Amino acid sequence: MMTNRQNGERTRVMIVEQDLEFGLKLADWFATHGYHPAFVSTVNAAIDGLAGFRPQVVFIGLGCPAPASHVDMVEILFLLQTIGPSVPVIMMADQISEDLTQVVSRQGVRRLLVKPVEMSHIDEVLQSELSAAAA
Repeated sequence: MMTNRQNGERTRVMIVEQDLEFGLKLADWFATHGYHPAFVSTVNAAIDGLAGFRPQVVFIGLGCPAPASHVDMVEILFLLQTIGPSVPVIMMADQISEDLTQVVSRQGVRRLLVKPVEMSHIDEVLQSELSAAAA
């Protein structure tokens, strides 16, 4: 069970994913492994939920590499840095382009995974980022 050492609460994980099936699968996996997931399918819902939920790590799924989705993504990444500058952000994309890599690295994203992602790999990355954030 992943708990926050200070207060015994489960680690809060926000999932921003437009692919409903994948997002629910990820949320279920986190819940069964002792995390407290919050799944949203739109950037607006994520923005609305950020301050109240106070995630300790955020997973953002990026489907199509359309320029419009980059704008939304930059907006949410900027807000994340403002609200919780130490919150690790892990991005998952269907494909990785040089443009995408530059955009996300400028916005403080530490990990960029390519879908399909194995759940065991997601857990490894999550543990690594939480350890780094706590250090």
